[in-house]
Amino acid sequence: MRQLQKIRQYQRLYQHYGAVPKPTTIAQVAEVALCSERHARTLLRQLAQSGWLSWQAQPGRGHRAILHCLTTTSELSAPLMHACLEKGDYQSALQLADGDPASLHHIITPFLGGKWLKHQPTLRIPWYRPLTSLCPALQRRRAEQHIICAVHAGLTRYTPGHPDPVPDLAHHWHASEDKRCWYFYLRSGAHWHNGQAISDEDILSALHQLLADPARNAGLLHVSRISLVAPWCLEITLNIPDAMLAHRLAHHVCRLPHPLQPTIGAGPFAIAHHHSHYLRLERQPWYFATHPLLHAIEFWRTRSETQKPAWITVGKGQNAQNTATSVSGGFTWLMVNAGLPPSLAAWLRQDVQQINQHIAHRNDVETRTEILPGLTTPSVPKASDVTLPATLSLVCYDTPALCELASMLQTRLRTRGCELQVSFKDREAWHIPDALAQANLLLGDYLSGESPAFALAEWFVDEPAWGAALGETIWQREKQKLMGYCESEKSLHTHLPAFFRRVLESGVCTPLFHYRYRLNTLENVQDIVLTASGWLDFTRAWLPPAQERTTSAS
Repeated sequence: MRQLQKIRQYQRLYQHYGAVPKPTTIAQVAEVALCSERHARTLLRQLAQSGWLSWQAQPGRGHRAILHCLTTTSELSAPLMHACLEKGDYQSALQLADGDPASLHHIITPFLGGKWLKHQPTLRIPWYRPLTSLCPALQRRRAEQHIICAVHAGLTRYTPGHPDPVPDLAHHWHASEDKRCWYFYLRSGAHWHNGQAISDEDILSALHQLLADPARNAGLLHVSRISLVAPWCLEITLNIPDAMLAHRLAHHVCRLPHPLQPTIGAGPFAIAHHHSHYLRLERQPWYFATHPLLHAIEFWRTRSETQKPAWITVGKGQNAQNTATSVSGGFTWLMVNAGLPPSLAAWLRQDVQQINQHIAHRNDVETRTEILPGLTTPSVPKASDVTLPATLSLVCYDTPALCELASMLQTRLRTRGCELQVSFKDREAWHIPDALAQANLLLGDYLSGESPAFALAEWFVDEPAWGAALGETIWQREKQKLMGYCESEKSLHTHLPAFFRRVLESGVCTPLFHYRYRLNTLENVQDIVLTASGWLDFTRAWLPPAQERTTSAS
């Protein structure tokens, strides 16, 4: 829009010349405004006519004129920001704010939450960081994982509150008696987001890409072959029995993007726009299952950080009428490197557990440590005092609660003459090969899924910290043991509690606290259903009518 361009050019002039009269030339103005000298003359005339600045030219070639900016950029941009936000044009509003989401925060609130735009229900969610790649292989953050599951379909999927997977691109499935051969009967008539029909060969190709990707195939290393044995009938052959294959395929990393265009999926929502500060999802008209009632979901970045990432606000948090809460089935944990002396490891575990009691002041955490129903953190014997080394190293997930705990531990060890060197890593950096191998201590978290027992087993297979805490050889052996329990669902549920009780009693992993998930929503967002990761189920939420229609009898 021309008005936006004019304000942007005035912003450049104001930033360069300030609010006091300054001598200058047309050539200098053109350089600052990034335009030609001819256009600079036109621009100055227009801005002067609008009353934004004064321009007092001096007669004679080369004489310097006096430019005086008469109004601040915020006075000019605020009304246009409101107009942009009213239309849902967040990108233009952000340009007016010089790309700083925090400067929009004070005016953006009324435009968030559930809104009817052009007779379509739209949900706008404020967010505190860039939403990065939505490729299933690259995401370990819970927000991106949730969005990936809304954009991409898989053979199976989970629904909130149900521990068993349900059909997705596979209409149904069955397994051989020995659980080594699985048959998935695929939906015909489904489409990608671009309108292209999904063929059974597309699904086969996407699955082969999944198996070939080390970032995605950790839970599928026992798959020996995938083939189409008949039209729309997929056969998956395994090296070992696995009764949990349908569960594994419901994981977000097993979602199946278009084999040639990875940003295109087949889930209920399509990516309409994706920038570092803005994401828009739109209901996918080709979706094969029940269509969501929301037409669009938008993420607007409105600030730079949050102290409570487990809390999500959809709209005006202070005026929210609906607040949904839950306690995560997952937990934060401490692991100690297998190379530390046992007496030192025991003392450090005890010290961290004592510090953990002081984290209870945070209202976004819960210090109970039941990791499965009936399976709590065992009591450990009191550790003997030890002489601490001069330095220790800690690698910590970069989340506020864990950062606070790491800082408290660092202070406490310093009083005993030990310098704790702390390295904070996001979830992507955490999974880089050998990123954790040299750390003495590790602080991380495990985010549970809809099927708590299976999600716990899956975490043991995927979490690289186990390699440092157990030693690589023992970890690989224990993973094989855990896979052996998956010969039947009954076997897994029978052996899993004892497996993890043994792990906890050995002190290899010490659970610390759970996150309290909280979702604040605007008053007009209905049917709030939380997923296991604390997110709003986009496929169920809806908005009441914007206003009642009135009809008259003729």
